Amino acid sequence: MAIEFSHSSIYHYLNAVAQQRPEATALRLVTDLNEGLQDMSWSYQELLDNMRRVARLLKANSQAQRPVCSFLLPNIPQAHAIMWGAESVGVANPLNPLLSEDALLQLMEAAQTDVLIALGPNPVSDIWQKAEAVAKRLSKPVRLIPVLFPTESYELFEQQLAHFDAAELSEEELPCLDDIASYFHTGGTTGTPKLAQNSQRNQLACVALHHESMNLQPGDVVMSGLPLFHVAGSMINGLSCLCAGIEIVLPTIAGFRDPNVVQAHWRMVEKYQVSVSGGIPTSVASMMNVPVDADISSLKYLISGGSPVPAALCHDVKNKLELELYQIYGMTECAGAIAMPKVDKPTVPGSAGYVSELIDLKINGAQKAGDSGELLVRGEVVFSGYLGRDEDPLDQGWLHTGDLGHIDEDGYLFITGRAKDLIIRSGHNIDPALIENCLEQHPAVSLAAAVGRPDAYAGELPVAYVQLYDGHDVSEKELMEFALEHIAERPACPKFIEILEALPVTAVGKVHKPSLRAAAIERTVAELLAELPAAKAMILDSGEVKLTFVERLSSEQQALASKLARELNIKL
Repeated sequence: MAIEFSHSSIYHYLNAVAQQRPEATALRLVTDLNEGLQDMSWSYQELLDNMRRVARLLKANSQAQRPVCSFLLPNIPQAHAIMWGAESVGVANPLNPLLSEDALLQLMEAAQTDVLIALGPNPVSDIWQKAEAVAKRLSKPVRLIPVLFPTESYELFEQQLAHFDAAELSEEELPCLDDIASYFHTGGTTGTPKLAQNSQRNQLACVALHHESMNLQPGDVVMSGLPLFHVAGSMINGLSCLCAGIEIVLPTIAGFRDPNVVQAHWRMVEKYQVSVSGGIPTSVASMMNVPVDADISSLKYLISGGSPVPAALCHDVKNKLELELYQIYGMTECAGAIAMPKVDKPTVPGSAGYVSELIDLKINGAQKAGDSGELLVRGEVVFSGYLGRDEDPLDQGWLHTGDLGHIDEDGYLFITGRAKDLIIRSGHNIDPALIENCLEQHPAVSLAAAVGRPDAYAGELPVAYVQLYDGHDVSEKELMEFALEHIAERPACPKFIEILEALPVTAVGKVHKPSLRAAAIERTVAELLAELPAAKAMILDSGEVKLTFVERLSSEQQALASKLARELNIKL
């Protein structure tokens, strides 16, 4: 079923919402977690006015017809004005401030950044120092602007905005449906860092899928602890909610990365009458460890995604809160939305979401419901390609996701594995080559292989195995220190590094990663359940893992083993 677009751009959509609900709260930032909770808010009219000012600021600070605005910011109201203002007259390029200086430089060079906006200098973050260093190294001059915190050398973003008019933008300046709206940093389906080009059409298609699924109405309140460089933070918890005319609560400048925010979660739900909350599975799991010391009757359900949601977590939410925990499955290449919740039905634990008629999703080679294979996606949410790359990432319109799964007779999607070796840690796509290339630069390392070990909290954690050159000696501790020093993305740093006499290889000499995954699972079992007999892991033809034990288990041990198997999604 084709999506019918009621607006030709994101600007037109948000402009219409602001006309209907000018005084309604669009964004509320919690500024103080003390007992009473302090906050500041923007109405829809204020958001629209600041979007217009941002658009004019970007045009005034660039010679480009459609300026590219890169930004390094937490999830604050100003970031939303920058994101949607940039997309109104140019291209938004939200980037992870935790990336290394070299990684940010590479991405901004590719984006051809015109204006760089970053969190100003402050005592707890080096974002501004990184932004200044990158700006000096870029081959193309950029305008650098700080947000929130003062600096002697630059006029603040908020001060600059005051110089610009909040009047309506002209139609000549505004984009059409097929204009590029954003460049999102992604590992893609092959693991190589890229900038995915999302169009206005892609993003508004995500809005349509969200509205069909989530059934949110003006008066509802969504809490979002995800930053805008995360496609779920910008598209699912951001744009889609704003286009529905609802209020978004931003839980402090740190979001759910701050343990104090998680501790205050239920109090915020009560004070701001939050209808929907959630986050990546690790955030939800952390919430469930906090006593519910507030009235949370306003909550309709919780949402999670970014990595597979353990069935045990769905049951935990149901048992403790009497609420459903729904999962969303999306990709940066699909503006964050592929399979969405069906909130009028109970959640299906283990399911990644429901397949809407508004999107084409098929299992490659499947003959009937339940058959497994690679997931292929086609439709209005699917992007056009990666910036600066000539190859067409689509196969006759179909995007190969790299994920394996099946769709049941009721239309629910289940993810069972990945065709490729990406490691997904709490929603972060980690290319094993990033770890392997780093370790192989060490003078003692001949060969390295990285795999994901199952983790009940993060879904997966990266681990690495190395083979040394003959006659060389190095400790695992020294290799860990080397990795921490040289890997730009903190989530990609391996949980452990193990030195083997020789890495297992196939008959044609390729590293046999299933054997290493099995070894990682054995080690996981040994660490978590030291009182159990040694476990042996076997990779089945289906790609699933089966554990066997060398001794007969007592009833208590069987219960522990079963619990572990459920949490780690493995078979006994």
